[in-house]
Amino acid sequence: MNGQQSILRRASPLMIARLAIAVVTVATPLVLARVLERNSYGTFKLAWLWCITLGTVLPMGLTPSLIYFVPREPARRRHFIAHALLVTTVLGLCVGVLLYRFGPELAVRMRNPELATHMHWVALFTTLFLAGSTMDSIPMSQGHIKLAAALRFGYEVTQAIGIVTGAAITRSLEGALAGIVAGTGFRAIACWVMVLHEHGLHVSREDLKRQLAYALPFGVAFAIIVPQQQFHQYFVAASVGAALFAIYNVGCFNLPIVDMLYTPVSEILQLGIAEHDRDGDREGPARLFREAVARLAFVFIPTMALLYVCGTTLITFLFTERYRESVPIFRLAILSIPLAALPLDGVMRARAQNRFMLAVSVVKLALTVPLVVAGFHLFGLRGAMGGWVSAEAITRGILLLRAGRLLGGMRYLLPWRTLSLQALAAAVASPVGALALRLTQGPALLRLMLCGMAMGLSYLAALRATGELPPVRSWIPRRRAAVPAADTPLAA
Repeated sequence: MNGQQSILRRASPLMIARLAIAVVTVATPLVLARVLERNSYGTFKLAWLWCITLGTVLPMGLTPSLIYFVPREPARRRHFIAHALLVTTVLGLCVGVLLYRFGPELAVRMRNPELATHMHWVALFTTLFLAGSTMDSIPMSQGHIKLAAALRFGYEVTQAIGIVTGAAITRSLEGALAGIVAGTGFRAIACWVMVLHEHGLHVSREDLKRQLAYALPFGVAFAIIVPQQQFHQYFVAASVGAALFAIYNVGCFNLPIVDMLYTPVSEILQLGIAEHDRDGDREGPARLFREAVARLAFVFIPTMALLYVCGTTLITFLFTERYRESVPIFRLAILSIPLAALPLDGVMRARAQNRFMLAVSVVKLALTVPLVVAGFHLFGLRGAMGGWVSAEAITRGILLLRAGRLLGGMRYLLPWRTLSLQALAAAVASPVGALALRLTQGPALLRLMLCGMAMGLSYLAALRATGELPPVRSWIPRRRAAVPAADTPLAA
């Protein structure tokens, strides 16, 4: 338990930074949706999708490799850091040239001529993004967690300021893209200056071979997982115009609370399973998994219900009435939220199921492509989203069955009673929230707040009535009574 607490304490700067970054990343598209025309907004989101996909896949695991090698071999850290910086920068230059040369033709084939005319900005952004991608991983690998969190937050804020400022001044797509290039370029320059000043550029062929041998399997997995996660957006973008893609992309909007909770819980679960295995506690891992599921589901199940109830008001409040058509897609997308209550990644990593995870990634991609394509042709934009959610649910089921085998069986793997009562409480609270939303008059923000409060209180009251939630007074910490001396008589 102490180990878990110390890890949480060390991770707190990253969690705080993630919260602050979430605010920034949610606010930026809301501004763009109001400043840019719908066609331009859809084009910007497609350009962003291209850059983020390439920026995530192309480093081939070299950036995470720093966190593996540098702490173990600090005397050789300058080699590992130089390799990561040089390789990612070279990859960035190569893909930038390819985008500049062939990107316009690809954009035209995806029915987006506006993107084709701005491909030079996309190529430059991608190059700079990769050139500075090791910025926060370098201090993280040396144990400077607060510095890593500050650098990450600083980059996100700089990038957001660049995007919003460029779009607001010019009220054009080109201004937004120029702003994002400025913010990303600042990070790339700062990253190179930092490495040259503190570490220099020292290359070792043997160390590079070891680093690549470690990184490439992760890179292959990312090369499958990332395109799978984003395939439905690429397919829709290639099948419809920029305006309709903007509708679909807004429908994909998700609250950052899911990632903010899921990732830390999954990491702590991985650590806890390792500790129970070390101590020979066979029942501990399953018990820990049940607890993690119950904690996540306590938030995610009512969150899905709330978003379904207030979906129309929320989307039109955040993105204006122009995106009302996104609501049906949004209501399908949020069906994946309860799946995040299953922190199966932590179980797989704790039990070294890397090959199985790679196989599941291939299966997931093989399922996603036909389901998304068939869903789109049968039901349009909603069908594409439904196909993606279905593939997510099926592969989660496969991982859950595997986790059952690893942790002692499905019967004891999930807190069935708790999940049932949480779902029942959310079902009871939903009509209360819908009624509060309908009867409340005033600004949309006030209506959303009252809807959330009504649903939250109803949800907690329903759980309390079933005995699943302890009394409120038990949540309040109390001081321990002083232990009386041995010769002092106890009061009657």
